[in-house]
Amino acid sequence: MKRVVSIIAFTALAACSSVTEPLGMEDPFAIPQPFKGMERNDTMIAEAIRVPALVVAVPGGLAEDRAVVLRDRVIELAQAADIPALSEASVRAWTLSGQAAKIQSGGRPEGKPKQGKKPDPGGQGVIVWRLADPDGAERAKFSVNFKTISDTLLDTDLRLAAQETVTALDAALLRPNTQVAETVAQSQKPIAWVGAVKGAPGDGNQALARALVGILPVKGIAVEATQAKAQWRIEGSIKVASGPTQDVVTLTWRVLDATGKEAGTIAQENAVPHGRLAKPWREIAGFAAEAAAEGIAQLIQQVTAATKG
Repeated sequence: MKRVVSIIAFTALAACSSVTEPLGMEDPFAIPQPFKGMERNDTMIAEAIRVPALVVAVPGGLAEDRAVVLRDRVIELAQAADIPALSEASVRAWTLSGQAAKIQSGGRPEGKPKQGKKPDPGGQGVIVWRLADPDGAERAKFSVNFKTISDTLLDTDLRLAAQETVTALDAALLRPNTQVAETVAQSQKPIAWVGAVKGAPGDGNQALARALVGILPVKGIAVEATQAKAQWRIEGSIKVASGPTQDVVTLTWRVLDATGKEAGTIAQENAVPHGRLAKPWREIAGFAAEAAAEGIAQLIQQVTAATKG
């Protein structure tokens, strides 16, 4: 009896593979053999499907209230573009984190006017965004520029910055592992020297200087070890306002030409947990220097173009 059952089962399986004509020829319209399966290519599958969730962090470098508004705008516009953006952590979610810097040209930080001249009505800002997968691996990086019409970013400024961010984010999600915005290669790179960085607690001064020296070449600025060979000098100052739960650190980077004339400043403001700045600055320095280097490169390019013009 068992033998008969085995034969019937074998016959049924054979029937699934194809239908045979009386003369023994295979019917070309027969049902093909059942799919036998193949090894999963998880990397390929991950690239083909949409990100299940994206947590947008509050960007650093801006006043906290403005940074929260920008984060909320990005989430709102991302959701409208069918990107599942969230503000709180989620299991196996991707993350989008940013660092901003405000660029003020003309040698007068914070809009302070020169004698006999009206203050500059506007400035420029840049945000460097990083897109990371659930394992923390960086999958894309892009920068967004925005114009400012006052020292305090208005809703109009933030709305435009958020729209540019979501546009670049959508492109990054379609092409992970790429840099959406690359620095344009220059035939002759400007040469800079990173001078003193002062005012940071712990190892902040050294960490910020090292991070800036490492990132500037990526932004198209060559770095010299001695001031004598440099066309530009960069100096940094840090101020820390301590609070009960958070410390607010303000970074100001001065960009000076070879004669010592100030070309402009790059300003950043970050809120960190109280006491965090007394610990190693490695991660904080890396994020801060990323946006600062982008702003410094743009400022030098602007001043150079204006001089040639």
